[in-house]
Amino acid sequence: MSNPFKRFFNEINNYSRSDRNALLILSGLIILAIIANIIIRNIDPKPMYTPEEYDQMMAKWQKIVNENKTRKTLFKFNPNTIPDSLLDSLNLPHIVKQNIIRYRKAGGKFSTPQDLRKIYGMNDSVFNAVESYINIEVRNKRNVKVERPKRVKSYHGYFDPNSCDSTTLSSFGFNRFQTKNVLRYRNNGGHFSRSEDLLKIYGIDSLFFNSIKKHIKIKDTATKAVAGLPTKSYRVELNSADSVDLVKLKGIGAVYAARIIKYRNLLGGFYSKKQLLEVYNFPKETYVNIESKISVDTTLIKKIRIDFAEYNDLLRHPYLNKKQVKAILTYRDKNGAFEKLAAILLIPEIDSVEFEKIRHYLTCR
Repeated sequence: MSNPFKRFFNEINNYSRSDRNALLILSGLIILAIIANIIIRNIDPKPMYTPEEYDQMMAKWQKIVNENKTRKTLFKFNPNTIPDSLLDSLNLPHIVKQNIIRYRKAGGKFSTPQDLRKIYGMNDSVFNAVESYINIEVRNKRNVKVERPKRVKSYHGYFDPNSCDSTTLSSFGFNRFQTKNVLRYRNNGGHFSRSEDLLKIYGIDSLFFNSIKKHIKIKDTATKAVAGLPTKSYRVELNSADSVDLVKLKGIGAVYAARIIKYRNLLGGFYSKKQLLEVYNFPKETYVNIESKISVDTTLIKKIRIDFAEYNDLLRHPYLNKKQVKAILTYRDKNGAFEKLAAILLIPEIDSVEFEKIRHYLTCR
């Protein structure tokens, strides 16, 4: 039997020189990898820390964890005088604590616990949790600290938010911020049709509203004829009315009048009275109250000539989106001018419901 090593070397000699060199290099790399693996397995890694250093680090980490567990708590505090560092340890949302500091730096002062409600981020749940811990103190004339007693939420009588003055609002628990916003809303033409409309006022939340809800009594003045105000026979044509005409309608103030005119200009005019409900935030109750006092002249609608309209002309209309405008222009480019508006129904992007709305504002002439 021949020597296997001799046979192996004879076979190696049959390879080309480059193949023999490659084989030798590969074999060397394999041997080095095996040796390195054996060495690494038998070397004990040097620890980064000694056992004593590791124990010290763990003790510091545990101390920080324990401090964090006890740091965020609730305790008696005066929001006017509590230091920033102590305020940070209160178990309150970070944004609330940040806004309290900003409010104080701007010169603001909290006279009652309820004043904290005007801080952005202080919602009902947060205030209910912290209310009993608020300790606001005032100094009397002899400079003796006196704790201000909590105001008892007990009101008597009724008030109409559409007509009462600031003194009346204050007597029913409205703070200066809430009172200012109520009066500003009225001065801008706003009207409270029902008690829940007060929740639209910035600064009035559900908790405060529920405490005064039973004392709200809104008078119906629709049937009273007042000098300078419209009577029952007064009617407004929506496509020609200006803001002076619109504010004569019950529930329409300067803000809603401006929105109606702006939306009318975007549309090109109203073809139906019910389109008022598409005006931003327009109350349905107001529409029901004025429906019999408004009318629409469709001959005043400004129509778009669909065969000559450009991309921006069509996209400007509230009833058309980008996809629909591109589809209309593509159809016109391929098929020529629209002979009848009904051809728009051949465009897949526009269904019959959308066509019924937009057809009032398009013309083939």
